[in-house]
Amino acid sequence: MSSLLPIKQIKEAKHILIKSDLKSFPQASVLYSYLLQEHKKVSLYLEENKSKKYAFLAWFDKIRTTKPLSADLEIDADISVMELYLFLQNNGIKINKKMATALYCGFFESYENFLSPKCDGMLFAAVGELLAFGAEHTKCVENLCKSIPLSRMRLQGTLLQKFVLQKNASVAFVEICDEDLQQSGATMDDLYVVAAELLKLVHVQEVHLLKRDAKNKILKIIKDV
Repeated sequence: MSSLLPIKQIKEAKHILIKSDLKSFPQASVLYSYLLQEHKKVSLYLEENKSKKYAFLAWFDKIRTTKPLSADLEIDADISVMELYLFLQNNGIKINKKMATALYCGFFESYENFLSPKCDGMLFAAVGELLAFGAEHTKCVENLCKSIPLSRMRLQGTLLQKFVLQKNASVAFVEICDEDLQQSGATMDDLYVVAAELLKLVHVQEVHLLKRDAKNKILKIIKDV
């Protein structure tokens, strides 16, 4: 597990750049704290526009939209939350409160608010340790579950009007167009989150998202695991 991150290169580097996207920002926050413990100069580069969703996590205010030219090592934050947690544990790296909260946030989202069928004893053992390290459960819930943007709710209303059930109500078909997203102000990530909510309907096992144009291209098929 020690090969997850290039420890030797980290120790030799003078300026380390963490590259992240929105989905992997919790991992980026953890890495930032870890590298500060190593007394490294760190920069955090986000490939997408900021989302206030993660504003409660440490180092959100350090995000930059341009890559620094002086960095001599780049680390991609797009790694498994569980692998990152085990890397820290197996290498004796201290997990402080900021890191614990970011890891908890990553687990919370990766395992669908801990409702995923993939949840197991290993996950809950890790979560228990993170809470002991000071992970802020209430902050995660408030920011990830109770702070839904208006744009997403508008899109949800649109999808609920448009979806059609077929195959004995086991498949929900949803047609979406660019205008629907523009009118709601929602993003594609919002679209996938809202579409997945249809899996909560009785009998629905799959959601088919289609782009309403000349080709009616399937954007994504979301399945109930």
